[in-house]
Amino acid sequence: MTKISKEELDWRAEDDARILAQYQEILLDAARLSRAKKAATKEVENLSSRLQIMKKVSATKKGKSK
Repeated sequence: MTKISKEELDWRAEDDARILAQYQEILLDAARLSRAKKAATKEVENLSSRLQIMKKVSATKKGKSK
């Protein structure tokens, strides 16, 4: 396992602190939270569509398409 430098660990801690602050801000803002949930739902739909396409690709026999 690669050793992580103190500077990297410090940067990660600062970044994590910013992320946690943003998380709290989003949770306290009902409109922002609602928009984020809608965006998450749309992302799930997009990923599900992509998953179905990838399943078809993986089931395709060499040289043939469905």
